[in-house]
Amino acid sequence: MMIKGLVMSIKIVLILPVLELLMFILFGDILGFFPVLFLIILSALAGFYFLRSGMNPKNIAANPKEWIFTKFAGVLLIIPGFITDLGGIFLLIRSLRYLIWNFVPDKTKNYFYDDERKSKDEEIIEVDYKDLDDK
Repeated sequence: MMIKGLVMSIKIVLILPVLELLMFILFGDILGFFPVLFLIILSALAGFYFLRSGMNPKNIAANPKEWIFTKFAGVLLIIPGFITDLGGIFLLIRSLRYLIWNFVPDKTKNYFYDDERKSKDEEIIEVDYKDLDDK
């Protein structure tokens, strides 16, 4: 099972640049060179904005998926290409995130769900502390 996922990742890494070049050529023929160049620069600037935009640490702790989706969307927008830009836009739209979330491996999902479950199910026990060394 692990090897199957590794092979799929290698295929994606090898095929994605070819698809991105094809999209550059297609959109270059339709829109022209300078509008395509402008769109790529604009998406990179938007990606830098989302990477640099900070969240309040309390908000990050309350909803870590929101922070991760925003930062990963910023990285995808910085990578030049229309397919990665489309993926970044999908991650920025909250209703479409759950479509992407279905492609996240179960081990990664369990990491987030375990943290949420622990915080809800943990019991708080109050105790009195007495230091026996102090007299």
